[in-house]
Amino acid sequence: MQRPAVDLVERAGELAALYRALDAAAGGRGGTVLVEGPAGAGKTSLLRAAEAHAVRLGFATFRARAGELERDFAYGCVRQLLEPLVVGARGEERARLLAGAAAQAEALFGGATAPSTSPFATLHGLYWLLNNLAEQRPVALTVDDVQWADAESVRLLTYLAPRLDGLRLAVLVARRTGEPAPAELDRLALADETAVVGARPLSDDGVAELVRSRLDAPVAPEFAAACRAATGGNPFFLDALLREVRERGVAPDAAGAARVARVGPASVAHAALLRIAAAHPVATELVRALAVLGDGATPAEAAALAGVPAVDAVAAAEALERLGMLRAVAGLEFAHPIVREAVYADTGALRRRAMHADAARLLVAGGAGEERVAAQIVATEPVGDAQRVALLRRVAAAALGRGAPVAAEAWLRRAAAEPPPDADRAEVLFELGGAHLRLADPAAVAHLAEAAALAADPALRGRVVRLHALALTVAGRPAEAVAAIEAAVAEVAAADRELGLLLEADLAAHAHQAGPDAVAAAARRLERHADLPGTGPGERLVLASLAFERGRTAGTAAAAAGFVVPVLAAGWAASPGDLDVVGPFYHLLLTGLGAGAFDEVGRAIERELAEAGARGVVPGMAYATHYRGWSALRRGALGPAEADARASIDLVVSHGIPFGAGTVHGLLVQVLVAAGRTAEAEAEWAAAGLPDVLPSGLTDDVLVETRALLRLARGRVEDGVADLVEFGRRTGVTGSVHPSAHRWRSTAALALAAVGERAEARRLADEDLALARRWAAPAGIGVALRACAAAEGGAVERLAEAVDVLAASPARLEHALALVELGAALRRANRRTEARGPLQEGLSAAQACGAVALAEHAAVELRAAGGRSGDPDGRGVEQLTASERRIAELAAEGLSNPEIAQALYVTRKTVETHLGKVYLKLGIGGRTQLAGVLTGEP
Repeated sequence: MQRPAVDLVERAGELAALYRALDAAAGGRGGTVLVEGPAGAGKTSLLRAAEAHAVRLGFATFRARAGELERDFAYGCVRQLLEPLVVGARGEERARLLAGAAAQAEALFGGATAPSTSPFATLHGLYWLLNNLAEQRPVALTVDDVQWADAESVRLLTYLAPRLDGLRLAVLVARRTGEPAPAELDRLALADETAVVGARPLSDDGVAELVRSRLDAPVAPEFAAACRAATGGNPFFLDALLREVRERGVAPDAAGAARVARVGPASVAHAALLRIAAAHPVATELVRALAVLGDGATPAEAAALAGVPAVDAVAAAEALERLGMLRAVAGLEFAHPIVREAVYADTGALRRRAMHADAARLLVAGGAGEERVAAQIVATEPVGDAQRVALLRRVAAAALGRGAPVAAEAWLRRAAAEPPPDADRAEVLFELGGAHLRLADPAAVAHLAEAAALAADPALRGRVVRLHALALTVAGRPAEAVAAIEAAVAEVAAADRELGLLLEADLAAHAHQAGPDAVAAAARRLERHADLPGTGPGERLVLASLAFERGRTAGTAAAAAGFVVPVLAAGWAASPGDLDVVGPFYHLLLTGLGAGAFDEVGRAIERELAEAGARGVVPGMAYATHYRGWSALRRGALGPAEADARASIDLVVSHGIPFGAGTVHGLLVQVLVAAGRTAEAEAEWAAAGLPDVLPSGLTDDVLVETRALLRLARGRVEDGVADLVEFGRRTGVTGSVHPSAHRWRSTAALALAAVGERAEARRLADEDLALARRWAAPAGIGVALRACAAAEGGAVERLAEAVDVLAASPARLEHALALVELGAALRRANRRTEARGPLQEGLSAAQACGAVALAEHAAVELRAAGGRSGDPDGRGVEQLTASERRIAELAAEGLSNPEIAQALYVTRKTVETHLGKVYLKLGIGGRTQLAGVLTGEP
């Protein structure tokens, strides 16, 4: 009689969910299914059945099973899944798999590509490797016991979940409930795109069916009920119980029901151990060794650790495989983790620790991989072994090279606990603090502080202090960061001039988060280095910082541009790494925007985007995209600004970048306010989750301005003006560096004038106009003139001058505002004929900028002046959303859909969907017609 698989009784619903996911993936609608349940609920059997179905559908299938000993292996499950494929690929097949952004993952599998410490690059590379893999045939990835998976592998699963639609890729995952697991696993379970399937206990009928199948005899209802009560309907425990019942000759009748209770789940583990012992004389010692070594150990390794002859170990393994206790796959593994846990627990804690120590020595002698050795060391008692510390540091460095700071932190934490020799302790703490910093863990501060105090070598101390200062600033303690650098820089510079110069540049950057006194002191220090030739990285970074300091205090926009533009053009401050969040590059961009050097800033940003993209430094991509959005906003190009704002938010949020999440939301809020989409702006501000007391710092102060603009748009004039005054107080520390450093007065004046507070409005507007004329940037002058006009009750002369000043400025939205307000003022003065020209021009300019509310206002004014407003919503290209326009432009440049997706860090499905909408809106048949439509050429 053919008996059913033990875990598939009453599993039709779960199987159907898995099969649906595979069928959908075969049609290009990939997805994730998470099977959850307690130990022994049949999750593994469900995955195997799904995998068999995938094979029938023509899928390429890849399987991994996480293990407790391997949870700190960097991308351990990912490497189980894909390493054999990538390592075994040759020639054209390897080139196809690693084409495009997938090359960023090559180092994970021992490839020739230089490793990156950026986890974001590795994630992005793996996503595109799977894209390339799914090009030829659909792919199914199965991961069992994911609760024990390493954090980086789980993060990839979470990263994939919202990006699978459009791919022929199914991700099937099984999780044991009630076990500690990486926090990312909860995110995966809660993701909208994840289908969660619960493996439920068997019902009374299900238990009866399984009992009949196992015992091949009629079953009394009382006996089936007793079996269910004894096992809770858990398929694994039930199967183990029935083995005992059969071996003891218990009949499945009413009398046998009483005996079942005495052979319940409490004795399942003991029964398994008894069956193991009976299988072969050395079986117990063999499985103890295997439980210590972990899945994948060879029979020879297990025999050596058990101290038994190899021939006996092989015979015992074969006997246990026949019993269903072990499986011989790649090495030996337990058929079920419950059996391994029973054996491991029965071994005893003291003996386990001794065996782990022996295992580490055996694996080293046998030339095993260092990660396997490290996993054994972690389970031993710390003894102060310098060789252990060195090995753990090497494993941590390799993990960091794979972009796995979580794994690196775990290995380094154990190395610090060993403990290391006194001579090495500073370096270990430095490395541990760096891993914590990459994870935005506050523990970084304490570790790096101790490392700095212990570092006897000035060069090491300099490297430690750089990270310590960054950790302090990230923790909101920039004054301490400045003090830490000041205390070390002289000694470091005396021993290592280049490192000393890097510290000087760091000091200047941190000072801008610490207050005006720190800023002034840092600027004076930089002036001492004004004669440097700029021949090395340290010199160039100091000169870049000095250019920023001079630019921010320059008297005019032209002078500021003269300082910063050459440095931006030379690229001295660009190419930040995944931890560089306070360097001068972004400060220089702000200065350039404030000086109106949009073209030069744009070129610097594009260079940085190309560099960051090539290296896979996703934070660099996010921040550069963010600043490109600011540049577009200042030029009045609201569509591109919105596209860049949303792209930078997506990069920061989806990659879990710990720095700058609030600031990137600020840009989008300002764009939406400028477009007149206040409700959307409010929603975005709420989504940012910012505190009531907003952070202070050169790049964070913009959030105060953002909140002010949002409050003014909602009619909360008093609160909005108060925020503007606070913004002005903060930017006073940095001179005229910020593009809005003096414009806050004009913004406040416009709001006050609208509610009748003309005296204060006029004071602020006049003050701003004087500052703007001195700074001599056309955009600032134009804004101030509009504010003066509002304070004076709509002075036509002021508005006409604003229009003239802004006509040659790249600030197109400001020009549109001035035109519309001039036309409205002329219409109110009953000069309707004169009003129509600026109103018509302002309407067209507003539509081109994407300023919906301004365009509607212009249309109303134009009709009131006797003109024809046409269609304020626009036609053709004006119908495209910001994201559609950006994708259409790249397609028009000749980029393929995958190339566009990789350039914008979106999915191919997103590109395809947007292009379909573009073609429909523009009434064209395909991408060959895009360039002409976008440029207005036939």
